[in-house]
Amino acid sequence: MAKFKRRTGISAELVGESSMSDVAFLLLIFFIVSTTFPEIGLPLILPSASGDVKQVARVNVMQIVTSRTGLYYIDVDTEPTPLSELRDLVGRRLVENDKLILSLETHPEAPYGGMIEALDEVMLAYAELERAKIDRDKRISLKMLEVE
Repeated sequence: MAKFKRRTGISAELVGESSMSDVAFLLLIFFIVSTTFPEIGLPLILPSASGDVKQVARVNVMQIVTSRTGLYYIDVDTEPTPLSELRDLVGRRLVENDKLILSLETHPEAPYGGMIEALDEVMLAYAELERAKIDRDKRISLKMLEVE
């Protein structure tokens, strides 16, 4: 009479290797789907689609226009303003006029980085005013220029 040997454990030969990759893939999908990502974006209120129009005095608006070539024009000047002077110019105008609204306008073919650099300089001007304890609301309007 033959004795049967009883197995006491599972050998690695009996576990399929293909199912291991399936389990790893399903765990990866589960963790990707269940993870929440923080919302990162511009902390600005962009114009609404409804097109509500309010009349504002021209002296209370400062236009910063980014041209097709990436140059910056202030209040429709004929000469471009260097980016290095933009922060000081914005800071002075904000101190002079507490109702000032900054309008950042860009040409559709302008380099994307040009508009962001102008926005960064404006935000730095606001930060300098906050450090100087000058109370200001952030009134910034972003606009895409019409193609001619």
